[in-house]
Amino acid sequence: MENYFAVAEVCIPNTILDNLSFGINDQSIVRGSVVEVSLKGRKKPLLGLVLSVHKNFPKFKLKPATACGHVFSERYVETFLWCANYYMCSLGEALTAFWPVDLRKYLLSESGFSGFKDGQDICSAPVLTVEQRNAVDALIEMLHAANFRGALLHGVTGSGKTRVYLEVVREALSLGLKTLILVPEINLTPQTRKRFEDFLNCEIPILHSKLGAKEKRKTWQRLLNPHTPILMGTRSAILAPFEPQLIIIDEEHDASYKQQDPAPRYNVREMAFHIAHKYGALVILGSATPSLETYGNAKNGNLKLIEMKSRPGGLPLPKVIIADMKEERKKQDKDLMLSPILRDALSKTISEGNQAIILLNRRGYSTNRICEECGNPLQCTDCNVALVYHKQHDKLACHYCGKLFPTDIHCKCGSKKFAFFGSGIEKAEEEIKEWLPNAKVLRLDADTTSGLGTTEKLLQKFRDKECNVLLGTQMVAKGHDFPDVSLVGILCADIGSSIPDFRAGERYFQLLTQVAGRAGRFLENSQVIIQTFCPENPVMQFAIKHDYQGFSKTELTERQEAFYPPFCKITQIRIQAKDKQKLQMAASEAANLLGMEHGIKILGPAEPFVSKAQKYFRMVITIKSENPANIKNAIKNVLPKTPKGVDVRVDRDC
Repeated sequence: MENYFAVAEVCIPNTILDNLSFGINDQSIVRGSVVEVSLKGRKKPLLGLVLSVHKNFPKFKLKPATACGHVFSERYVETFLWCANYYMCSLGEALTAFWPVDLRKYLLSESGFSGFKDGQDICSAPVLTVEQRNAVDALIEMLHAANFRGALLHGVTGSGKTRVYLEVVREALSLGLKTLILVPEINLTPQTRKRFEDFLNCEIPILHSKLGAKEKRKTWQRLLNPHTPILMGTRSAILAPFEPQLIIIDEEHDASYKQQDPAPRYNVREMAFHIAHKYGALVILGSATPSLETYGNAKNGNLKLIEMKSRPGGLPLPKVIIADMKEERKKQDKDLMLSPILRDALSKTISEGNQAIILLNRRGYSTNRICEECGNPLQCTDCNVALVYHKQHDKLACHYCGKLFPTDIHCKCGSKKFAFFGSGIEKAEEEIKEWLPNAKVLRLDADTTSGLGTTEKLLQKFRDKECNVLLGTQMVAKGHDFPDVSLVGILCADIGSSIPDFRAGERYFQLLTQVAGRAGRFLENSQVIIQTFCPENPVMQFAIKHDYQGFSKTELTERQEAFYPPFCKITQIRIQAKDKQKLQMAASEAANLLGMEHGIKILGPAEPFVSKAQKYFRMVITIKSENPANIKNAIKNVLPKTPKGVDVRVDRDC
């Protein structure tokens, strides 16, 4: 022990540990250093992050830690520790999310920002509208201030929020401030990156989970250089070794900004607020349909509310037409998915040389295989969900675990007779091609975009007008800017409206509004046709009128009465086990213990919408409180009592 200069407390990724002690002889090793260590049972040395250095030598024999040459900043280390602490996971689990799989290759060399292109000025852009100019002026004024600043840029779809971002980022660069730009979907990065690069005349590194290894290493090596001024990416980019003074979260309402599994189950918005409060930064949240937490904060004065209520050039929002499928199905074969009104509008759109987007948020060909003897749907053997028939692969698929089954598999009752019911996106594609020979359909869903770069290529084909109908799941609703789209059709618009989740109405409104907003961004006389069996649904009525204020007022009133966010903080404890009886006992005991804690309200335990997935039975306990510290303290008192064989996952800000 006396052979070592000091002791380093080291966090190691891909473990559920917090930290381990190692001996060091190198005085260059400090908090934030990357070191190489050996663990018992591991053949190869591992990299770890030094959390502290001290001289309180333990009584046991220490293994050595060797410096690897890179030291992460204090801000990076503190943000990592805050994330693990707030989202209640081990330090090892958190570091697994913060670091790439093979950090060694990322530390070999460091390359920085290449700068603005020689001999070129920053690109010009269309003149700002009055609303855009006012928004830019307000945000630039906030940019020049100090400490935490937060703003909600609430603009209708097509109002030019990206144009505002461009001006603010240009000002940030001129001030020498670093900028992080976040988008909700990987497939939005190419178009967004191009707009920023063209406007600023510089290369922008990007970071998301589907980058090739070479490109991801290149981005990381740029970020390790402190002079790189700008980064663009999806959710995980908030964890990168980058220290922005301006954070832009576009389409901030999107559910993809919340990590589900594995831990840490972080919320990008909360991470951004922590960074901004701790280190002084401007956070801009942009959306046409803000989350009610964000809108509530803006209305209460915690965020500056900046509104843009019109589209540039005076273009109107698209006309919304409701196709009541109770009546439309009387006019034709009930098996047809497109109503006569939508089919006619689609035919006219194609003949005029314009494009259309059709949304159906349901993968596969048929959503149920029903036994003709007992009438039960065929379910996955590992999950309590119905199997979906995919004609493309001629297989039945579970959309929760990915397991595939042959189409002629027997029912549990022994019957071989079955029929397919419920229509998916594959069937819609088949119908459009059959009825409209001039339709050149491009399908965009998880089954057509599995390859690296496939989504980008397909979307580019649509932009280049090689196809005139883009048929897709919810991924077509998010932020895309297609100038020749004059028609949007929404099939089976009622999907998701009745899910037992307090956010179901909010997400339903957001989806309808966002996909409708893809129409008429550069064309007059655009229209949206919504096919529904429930046109009187109040959420749909708000969406038809593009009435976010009306929707939010109604929804916030209901949330306040039921004590849900933004009027409280909410955390879910998700409990699962292969033994159903053991699960029920553990969940009941946890709920009883939580019920003894003060300052919190408990709901459950209850079975979630999908009560079994990947062979694990599942239950959920929901905890609500005005004070998030009460929730955290209560959970800390309960978690250590979890029995063996039961998996407990804490999901804060869910």
